Amino acid sequence: MAPQSREGGPGSDAPGVDKIRDLLFGNQMQDYDRRFSKLEERFLQRFKDVESEAKRNLETYESNAKKQVDSLATQLRNEKDARAEADKEIDRNLRDQNQALEKQVRALSDQLSELEREIADRMNRSDHLLREEIKQKNESAQMLMEKVFSDLSNVKTDRNLLAGLFVEVAKCLNQDPVGSKGNSERGWKVS
Repeated sequence: MAPQSREGGPGSDAPGVDKIRDLLFGNQMQDYDRRFSKLEERFLQRFKDVESEAKRNLETYESNAKKQVDSLATQLRNEKDARAEADKEIDRNLRDQNQALEKQVRALSDQLSELEREIADRMNRSDHLLREEIKQKNESAQMLMEKVFSDLSNVKTDRNLLAGLFVEVAKCLNQDPVGSKGNSERGWKVS
């Protein structure tokens, strides 16, 4: 019978081998089964704990990330609004400064026009006064020149008379022969 059971295959030997194995290693196998079962339970429990902890951590991370993203979005919106308000304020300031500058330019232009008018009026008055003064100086100079010419004419007439007198004296001297002797006797040198 034994050879038939060997030839019958492993299926027919299996219950017998299992029994022998149970008898020889039964307590150890049960102990290993219990240990493997406990390890499997602990592993599954630890896996569930790790899974739940990972889930909690992931949820916490997602929550924190969402809070940070919301905070950053709020901060960006606030900064954008602040920049927009600052830009509006800068635009208002620039408009106000441009208007003030335009007013100052207009005021300076008006003052410059007024100064130009005043200077033109002063120059016209000064020109008129200067022309009057020049006219008076010309008239007084002309009168002075006429007086000088008149005085010179009188002097010329007196010179003409004096020249005529000298001519007469010269004629008289040329006609007087004694005068020429007296001239050489007196030691006058004719140059």
